[in-house]
Formats: sequence, C-alpha cells, structure tokens
Amino acid sequence: MYTYEKEVLRNRLRMLSIRLPHIHSVVVAAYIGIGSCYEKNEKLGLSHLLEHMLFRGPRGFKDSLALLQAVDDIGGEIDAYTSPEHSAILIQVHKKHSKKALDILGDILLGGNFREEDIYTEKHIIQEETSQFMDNKGDYVCLDDISYNLMWKTGLPNSTLFGNKKTIASITKEDLEEHYDRFFVPENVVLCISGNFDKGDVQSWVGDTFGGFHGKLNVIKPPLIVEQKAPKCVFKKASSHTTHFKLCHKAYPYKHPNVLTALLIADVMGGGISSRLSSNLRERLGLVYDITSYPTLFSDVGSVDIYTSTKKANFEKTMTAVMGEVDKLVESGISREELTRTEERVYSQMQFIMDSPLAMANWFGTEELLIKPVKPDRPEIQAQKVHNITPEKVSKVIREVFVPERRNLVVVGPTGFRERKRVKKLLE
Repeated sequence: MYTYEKEVLRNRLRMLSIRLPHIHSVVVAAYIGIGSCYEKNEKLGLSHLLEHMLFRGPRGFKDSLALLQAVDDIGGEIDAYTSPEHSAILIQVHKKHSKKALDILGDILLGGNFREEDIYTEKHIIQEETSQFMDNKGDYVCLDDISYNLMWKTGLPNSTLFGNKKTIASITKEDLEEHYDRFFVPENVVLCISGNFDKGDVQSWVGDTFGGFHGKLNVIKPPLIVEQKAPKCVFKKASSHTTHFKLCHKAYPYKHPNVLTALLIADVMGGGISSRLSSNLRERLGLVYDITSYPTLFSDVGSVDIYTSTKKANFEKTMTAVMGEVDKLVESGISREELTRTEERVYSQMQFIMDSPLAMANWFGTEELLIKPVKPDRPEIQAQKVHNITPEKVSKVIREVFVPERRNLVVVGPTGFRERKRVKKLLE
C-alpha cells in the first residue's frame, strides 16, 4: 500500500509525498499551470518552446548535454510535456539517487537562462517535432489540436497549439523571460515525489533546493467557448492512402461527478479488444486495424472521443458503422451484464495505477494543480466508486452526452465532396 501527504511550503509551493516502500524507484515531478490556453494567437507555441528551453539553461550545468549525461549516469529517465493547460517535468531514478534527481529537477525548473543561440537551435528542433503532423503540402493535420480548437476555441480550427513556423519564429528572448517570470512561481507549481524514499530526507532536500523559489501568481485563465447548437466538422485533405478521423462528444471536465460514468461508457464502446467498436468494425467487418474510445479531460471542459483510421475506400463505411454503434448506444443503452464486465475491467485498471510511481505522480500531481481539492480523490476510492454506477446513471449520461448538438468530427485524409456531404448528414 502507499501513503499520501501534502505540505505547503512558506513560499506556497505545494509538495506531495506518495510513499511506495516496496519498490526500487522514485519519481520526482513538477506540474506547472502553463499551456497554450494562456497564449495569444500570434504567440502560439510559447509555452512549448519554454518547456524545451528549460533543458537548455539549467543551473549547475554547462549545457543541455551535461544535464542529460547526468541523468544517464545514474540510470535515470527524464521527460517533459506541454498540454493546453499545464506542463510537466518528470525524472525517474533508483531510490538511492533521489537527492540527485531532486537537484536536477531544481536546476531545470529554476534555471531560466535563455541564450539566443539556444533559442535558435530549439526553434528548429520544434519545427522538426511539429513536421510529423504536416502533410505533403505542409498543412497541419494533428487531429488532437484541430478537435480541441473546433470544440473549445474561436478562430481557425486548424491552428496548431504547439505553434507554427510563423508564430515560433516571432518569439523572442524577452517573450520567454516574461512568460517564465509570469508562470514559474511557487503558487503555480506542484512538486510531487512518488516511490521509495525517506520523507525526512526529502523534506530537507526540497527546502534546500526550492526554499529560495519566489514570485507571485497574477494569471487569469481565458474562458473557453462551450456553447454549441449543432454538429460541427472539419475535413482536411491530405495526400494519403489512409483516412484518419476523430469523433468527439462534449462531455464533462476533470473530476466532474459524471466523469467516471463517462469513462465506463467510453470503455464499453472502445476501451478494450472486445469492446463494441473493436468487435464490430475490426473483428466482424474488417474495416480497421485499431479503434479506440476514451475521455479527454481538462479542468473546465471535457469530451468522449472515438479515434480510428482506415483506407480511403472504406472511410464512409467505417464512419457509418461508428455512427451505427453510437445510435445503438443511445437507443439501447448498456446491459447489466456488459456494465458488470466493464466495471471489473475499469476497476482493475485503476488498481494498476497504484503499482506505478509515475502513474501515481501524474494522478495526484495533475489533480492538485488543476483542481486544488480539499481532499484528494485517491485511485482506490475511485476504483470502488466504479461498482456504484447504476444502469440508470449510465442511461442518463448517454442521453446527455451522445446528442448531435455535442458532436464534433475531424477528418484528415482523402475524401470526396459527396462523401463529405453524406457523412455530415450522419452526424445529424
């Protein structure tokens, strides 16, 4: 089993301690309330570039290569990411290297050294990173970004949340420094230590490393556009033999009372290899290799999504089959037998979270940053709640979520005019 403790330091930095004494590793992670939702359209990609630059200008290291070498030398793993509303830096090491990992995390988080030559290099790296989401003509075709913009933002739905060549090029050293000073303050950061460690030692090390961390948060999150009265769709032509699409239904934000029910419904639809979508579209019809359904959650909005790809000749058949399963879900709901079977699957997967220090850090760290709960919603408690979901509750959520006025479709690949017209009709 594990123990969880939260401590707020004098500078208002929140520290979460999740002790798993039976394992050999430790994860030290920082979760920061920063992302593209705070950016102006002309500076999109600023948060993402800043995340990259943190590794270029750490304290105590000559350069990023020395930093990465230090992680390699202790057999550790390091990662970072930027989402629309938060970023994270994560380091996993053997328990005997806990202090070194915390020191490295502090060097990254508190560095803030932005050299012009490093900015130039990192901009080119980001262009290479985003090029994987470009088609042969150079158009941006990332389904996740397009669907996010289509559902929640005004303006062009095909703008990239990571920034494009123009917006990234426009970002200056002064932009990075201002963005860093604005968001990298103790109140906007959650420090999470998860795994096998001595709590007394960690408290002392955190005090030494982060005691001088200071600054005041002065940020207001811009509201997202949530009103929708009819289905919306975006078709992006791309030169390919395969058509990818993502069907999204607006649902609930992170930690909404109905989120667990939405998760269960998504799992029934496309959570496993025997799910409804997989059974029908893959096993029976042979239209797809893989198809999945899952919730996408933010602090203020959320959706239940279905993603798959198929060869262009089968796109309309595949879309028709997917909508057939959605219609069946609305008309017939979920049987008691199916509900019981899926409950056990979801329950087991939530229990598995407690086997991973990284999963535990993400569970508690993200919740604390985005929700600031009075009491954390532990994975074992959520797992038990799964068994309390009734068929009536499931039916209510289905009727609320899977309706045309919450429906959004993004298609990337070769499609014809008449084909698009028929697919639009399906959404209604």
